[in-house]
Amino acid sequence: MLSVAEKPMGGGKIMTAEEFVDQLQQDCLDHPALNHSYLKKFEAGKVDKKAIRIFGENYYCFSRYFSRYLAALVAITPFEASRAPLIKNLHEEYGGRQEENRDMDPELTHPAIFRRFLRSVGVDTSQETLDAIKPIPETKLFVDKYLNIRFLDYITAFGALGPGTEYIVPKMYTYIREGCKKAGLSDDEVLFFTAHIELDVEHAEGLKEGLIPFAQTEENQEKLRFGAMDFLDARTVLWDGLERASGL
Repeated sequence: MLSVAEKPMGGGKIMTAEEFVDQLQQDCLDHPALNHSYLKKFEAGKVDKKAIRIFGENYYCFSRYFSRYLAALVAITPFEASRAPLIKNLHEEYGGRQEENRDMDPELTHPAIFRRFLRSVGVDTSQETLDAIKPIPETKLFVDKYLNIRFLDYITAFGALGPGTEYIVPKMYTYIREGCKKAGLSDDEVLFFTAHIELDVEHAEGLKEGLIPFAQTEENQEKLRFGAMDFLDARTVLWDGLERASGL
């Protein structure tokens, strides 16, 4: 059986770039990683603070390096116009907001907001303690996969970080946020997820505009699709591991 990343799209028909990206985005939302039993347990309010803490510690190991993943894609992308939305995204990772004329703010970096979430479930967020977190094997593999974006060709990497990552965040984080709130966390404590639900709609659109110019050929479409589905397959493995580690 072919893996999700190997399956052809559209019955072999070459789509226009816009048609292809629209279809790819829908396929990402339909991927098992976005419909996983682990996320469904968040949605149903079946996740307690202990399980949320396990999620938080492991997901912080991934989230804390997100600016590095973006910077890697900036570094390997040869086209100025395609780098622009990535650079804007980087600015926002560090607390900046162009639309609000707000510069970068160390108190509003996305890792800083995530640490606020960690404290709400009893995690000591001193640097020493955070550095001592021992992620489960699936988390380590997931983080390593993203850190290795710099070794990919830029088209595959755009598929991975665009449709395969930024585009799915609003749906994915809505499940997680609502599960955390049902477990007793406040709106302020889940700000990390709310902020990304709103911001990553913009980020996904920016990345979509950035990748359309090189989604014109069947070869490039296959690379974009492989990147998206390959990284979503890795996220499925992450959810499998976290579900097991949490005893859910």
